[in-house]
Amino acid sequence: MSIKFHALNPLLTIVGKKINNKRFNETPIIIGACPRSGTTLLLSILDSYPSIHAIQRQTYAFCSWAKESNKSKKYIPNRMDRLYREFVFHKPTTKSKRWCEKTPRNIEYFDKILNYYESNVKLIHLIRDGRDIVTSKHPAHNSDEYWVKINKWVDDIKFGLKYADYPNVHTVKYEDLINNFDTEIKKISTFLGETFIPSQEDWIKKTSLTKSKHWADPVQDIHSRSIGRWKNEKHKDRIDEFMNNSEAKKLLEELGYI
Repeated sequence: MSIKFHALNPLLTIVGKKINNKRFNETPIIIGACPRSGTTLLLSILDSYPSIHAIQRQTYAFCSWAKESNKSKKYIPNRMDRLYREFVFHKPTTKSKRWCEKTPRNIEYFDKILNYYESNVKLIHLIRDGRDIVTSKHPAHNSDEYWVKINKWVDDIKFGLKYADYPNVHTVKYEDLINNFDTEIKKISTFLGETFIPSQEDWIKKTSLTKSKHWADPVQDIHSRSIGRWKNEKHKDRIDEFMNNSEAKKLLEELGYI
């Protein structure tokens, strides 16, 4: 079965690239963040926009780069086939004018992505309280263990904050998205140049991204139950470790979490 799939890879890439060139004529959207920041939720919300085609699986297309040539200083992503194939597996609707890809590790490559697209791209950096991040467990991977290391949160936040003032980068806090949905979605829509603004009541009816291995349950109405879960006594040792990390504590202060 794998042999047949690999044999089809070049054909799928060609077909997917044709779909990309024919269907999408507006600026792409790329999401990056520390893992467990709520990127799948944001992707699901953006999929409710008629003009946005959400790529439902993490492609890692922008996490591997190579020089365009030996003499060139320009880097190009060398796994765009991963992105193009998704347009074959999950075909965009006739209303789709742009695609949105989210792989948390994109945050490490914002500089290369901006250069590759010559700033003709919209990047979204989603930030979440590091204490909730490092006490989160992934439902599909080692569900009994904490998924994100403390230094990983520190590094990823630093990567993203480098570009906080760039006009093609929008930074949003997970907590603000949850607690002030209408306000934050309006800001995101303005940043993307979208006139459509989904309401908190109807975005679930419009999105096609209703299940994900990154969620323990199918998509739900916006709720704040996972905000502040780090306060549970069972996470005390983990939080003590986090707060003893001077860089992590400093970032919490800078971001207004403490």
